[in-house]
Order: sequence, then C-alpha cells, then structure tokens
Amino acid sequence: MTDPTWDVVVIGAGGSQAQAMLEASARAGSLERWLGIDIRWRPEAEARARQLGLQTRTLDVLGDAAELTAILRDARLVANLAGPYYRTGVTVLDAAIEARTDYLDICDDTDATLALLEREAAARDAGITALVGMGSSPGTSNVLIRAAHDYLGGADEVDIYWSVDVADMTAAATTHFWHCFNLVAPDGSVEPVPTWDALDLREVEFPGTVGRQTLVRLAHPEPLTVPRFLGVSRARNYGVITPFEATRVAWALAYSVDPLRPADGDLQATTRGAVDVFLRYRDTLADAPRVGSGLIIDVHTGGNGIRFAAGAETEMSEATGVPAAAGVRVLLDGAAPGLGIAPPELLRPADFFDALGKVSRGGGGLKVYELVDGEQGERVRMRHLLGIQKGEVA
Repeated sequence: MTDPTWDVVVIGAGGSQAQAMLEASARAGSLERWLGIDIRWRPEAEARARQLGLQTRTLDVLGDAAELTAILRDARLVANLAGPYYRTGVTVLDAAIEARTDYLDICDDTDATLALLEREAAARDAGITALVGMGSSPGTSNVLIRAAHDYLGGADEVDIYWSVDVADMTAAATTHFWHCFNLVAPDGSVEPVPTWDALDLREVEFPGTVGRQTLVRLAHPEPLTVPRFLGVSRARNYGVITPFEATRVAWALAYSVDPLRPADGDLQATTRGAVDVFLRYRDTLADAPRVGSGLIIDVHTGGNGIRFAAGAETEMSEATGVPAAAGVRVLLDGAAPGLGIAPPELLRPADFFDALGKVSRGGGGLKVYELVDGEQGERVRMRHLLGIQKGEVA
C-alpha cells in the first residue's frame, strides 16, 4: 500500500482558529504534506496557508460529501475546524470513517458531542481514532482534569469556569455561545433557553487581566464526558463574555431566536439578523480595554483537591488553535488512546503536554494550586502532576 498524499487535511482552514492551529503546527515541522480546505477563502487567509506550505482547495464539505470522502482516502488524518459542529461534525466524521482516516475536531457543542460519541462502534470497526473536542475548553480542560484526577487518585466533582473577551466573538462563536444557553442532560434532552431570572449565576475571581466576573451556567461537553469517562460524580460548566453586559445582550438574542420557542416568521433569517446585531454591538466596544481570556478548573472532593487557574490577554483563536495542534501531533506521533471515539480526557496528559511544548510559543500563564475547603492554597508544580503518568513520582 502506498503512503497517503496528505499527512493532514484541514477542514475550515481559512478560519481564525484553524489559522492559529496551522501557525502552531508549523513550529513543530513542515506542513508541505498538508491540504487546507474551505468553502470560501479570504485572500489573506489562503495566502498565509500557502506561506506555511499547505496546498489549498475550495470545497463545500456539507454539499459534496462524496468528494470529501475521496480526498480523505488519501490522508492520514483529517482535522475538522469548521463549525458549528451540530452541522459539520457528523458529516466529516462519517466521511473519515468511510475513508478509514483518523479524525480530530474542536467540537464544543454538547449535542454534537453526543452524536459523535454514538459513532464509537463504527470508528472502531473502521480502525480509526477520532479525537473530539481538542480545543481549549473542551480540550486542554479535559486533559487537566485527567491529570488532577490521576494525581488525586480520583475525585467526586469538577467545576469549570471560563471567560472570553467580546472582541474575540466571531459570528460562529456567537451562535455557539447562544447554543450553550440550551442546557443538555446526559440522555441528550435539551432545555429551552432560560429566562434571565432562572439563570444559574456564579461569581469567580480569575487571575491576571480578567479579574472578578459573574458567570452563567452553560451547556458544554465536559459535564457529560468527564463523568462518563473518568467516573466523576458531577461536573459543571460556567462561562461569560466580558464585559458582563455582552453576556446580557447575548442572552437576550439567544432567547429571542431559541428554536425551542417557536414563533412566526423565518427563524433562520431572524437568527442571521440577530448575529449581525450582536456583532454590531461588539464593534461599538472596539475602543474598550481588552480583558482577555480566563480559565479556572477545580477538581475536588468536598472542596479539597486541585485548582488550575489562568488569566491573560490571549486571543480565543490562539487558546483554541494551539491545543488542536498538540492533538494533531499526538495522533501523528502514534500516541493516540486507541481505536474509536476519544474525548481529550482519554489522552495521557504527559503525551499531550509534550506535544504542546512543541507547538506553543511558550510562557503559558497556567498555574496549579492545592484546593483546601474550596479555597486556593499552596502552589503545585505541573511537572509533579505529570510525573504520575511518567512514573517519576509515587
């Protein structure tokens, strides 16, 4: 059997998160055997992809699944960075299964994640590994949870808190955030967007530029995958667009276009108009100081365990694209967790962070602490946590 033409085929290669992934991947090696595909290319994005060594192609993967499958038959791995994943995820994964090509995405839609996990038997039978949700959150968050879980010898609860700067909200990010207001139960049932008074709010203090924020409980893959794959009793996810006013605006528009609250008129057209309204609102804040992104993860039993904390001016595209590049490296290097559908918590943390070191700029702001009675305690060395997987510590 001849070697495939492509090491990696990147779907949605012209998007901001894919471009960040490509930049990161280029730090680890040549991209000359990579192919970038997008439904339409911005000239500057295509030019940058070609500068990095990729060949490029224009293709509507939703409209021409047969052509996509033909391309994937000649590839080792497909990296699907084209959302929203409740539209693209299953289509691209099914093509990868038919082509017997390994798969990676940055899916952060809960309902789409459940649909992807249902392909477990088909992926295993095809002899492929599909790493789903390999961005920042989900993605790095899951790997950190696994590292703490292993270090502690188990944990009952996980609480995930994140913030994103309004300046980073693209049209795709906006519709995803709206989708997160629809909480999803483990059985896949979806709740309507709550009224404002019914939202579950929580105050959280992030480090660095982010500071104290009010967060909203939102649907995300980790609360479903972490209990399923790590045996944690309960996992919760809270997020916010900063400033908090932006979250209020996002909620109002999400409530207005919630498909579970049917109304007269063309919902798709109304939703497109609502996205335009939010982006116009975003642009009115163009001169506001940048807050950046924050992440806190508490892995604990009764308030005692491990806390991960970060807060910096990092852009969302970089925070998502770099872990995706690390996931690509793990798969290409043969360090996958086995055949079938794998959420990131099935990766060995040591393997992931070794790959992350090859693709990142360095100087990350993540810190690790003991969590004592729900309060942040002494610093813990990340190297010590990872030593559990490497067999360097007892």
